[in-house]
Amino acid sequence: MNKNFLKQLFSIKREKDHTVIQVFFFKIKTTLRLFTSLFCLFVNKFCKVKKNKIVIVNVRGFEYTCNPKYIAEEFAKRNIDKLDLVWMIGPKTDKSLIPKNFRLVRYHSLKALYELQTAKIIIANAHMINVHKKGFRKSSDTIYIQTWHGSMGIKKIDKDAPHVSEKFGWCKWEQISSACFDYFFVDSESEKQIYESAFWGHGEVLKLGKARDRIFYEDHKPIIEKVKNYYSIPMNNKICLYAPTWRPDGRCHCFNLDINALKAGLKEKFGGEWSILIRFHRISSSKKGRKIFETLYDKNEVINVTQYLDMQELFVAADVLISDYSSCLPEYCILKKKSFIYATDIDSYEPGFYFPLSDLPSPIAKNNYELISNILNFNEKEYDKKCNQFLIDKGHNDDEKSCERIVDFMLDKIELKP
Repeated sequence: MNKNFLKQLFSIKREKDHTVIQVFFFKIKTTLRLFTSLFCLFVNKFCKVKKNKIVIVNVRGFEYTCNPKYIAEEFAKRNIDKLDLVWMIGPKTDKSLIPKNFRLVRYHSLKALYELQTAKIIIANAHMINVHKKGFRKSSDTIYIQTWHGSMGIKKIDKDAPHVSEKFGWCKWEQISSACFDYFFVDSESEKQIYESAFWGHGEVLKLGKARDRIFYEDHKPIIEKVKNYYSIPMNNKICLYAPTWRPDGRCHCFNLDINALKAGLKEKFGGEWSILIRFHRISSSKKGRKIFETLYDKNEVINVTQYLDMQELFVAADVLISDYSSCLPEYCILKKKSFIYATDIDSYEPGFYFPLSDLPSPIAKNNYELISNILNFNEKEYDKKCNQFLIDKGHNDDEKSCERIVDFMLDKIELKP
């Protein structure tokens, strides 16, 4: 039958605040949310889960990065013909990076809802609140795996930070989303305990490791060269990465690093020439975030790496990390590299903490003077000892085989493991 003729018989059009569905000569006006909810209900009732379909979503930007990337790489490496692999994309996704054995589907589409509701396994690294608002219903035959996007986190999340969730209207949707989780993959006992609390007790927490930390245990030289070439950083230069987390109230005065004093302090203590890389949190990286960056820093003195896809590669390339309450600090401990805490608002950070910042091996500074003092007085032996003790205390246990364990687990679930 002619496709144009079918379009005349049935079509869906978006018009301002409503959706128009045309069936033959009849037009039905409905809200988009009502329409998508009915669509999800229909798919859930009449469409079967496909036993070989795995849908992967990097909710935080839809780019090819974070835990979903490294899990996808392991699937691609195994090249199992029987699998139907789907990667959800957004308008800015670099499609050339995604393995060729993945189908690409727009996240903000009806097709995405269909793919999710007929998937045997869903892998995501954050809440998919958008699809829940559209009426997404997880089938009882679907396995939903949540990898999250940090390791041994400091700041409280979800159920443990209700005042923040309520402020942004997230609380209801976080609970709805969490109720769908079947499994979490973590790399430590402390993270296991956090997830069991933060997500209302939903999902079984398995210590299979963090997929994205796999590169920590591999040869670092190619990654260091990759990052330095990407930003035209001289190979002999050392790198200091400043990666602060977001603030619920949008404050930005807390990011006021004295770059010249920082460079001078790093050079005096550790020698060499230094490049300062700054990476804002995803929530702070909007147009407003770019304006803050341009206002606070001289672009000739620092390099804005906020848009660099792979945070783990930046960790590997950096010689020093400076942060505040981000999970990148405990994650950086795995690499046993130098790190410092710059936290001017430590007494008023709204979400609160799972453990005192003093548990970390990183020296704490509340202002630029204290930060430079901590750098100049840095004791490497003492730091290494504290770093090892921190990982022991948190029950960290991971290696280069995390992706293999994770994929083996999923293939067992769908009975496709060779």
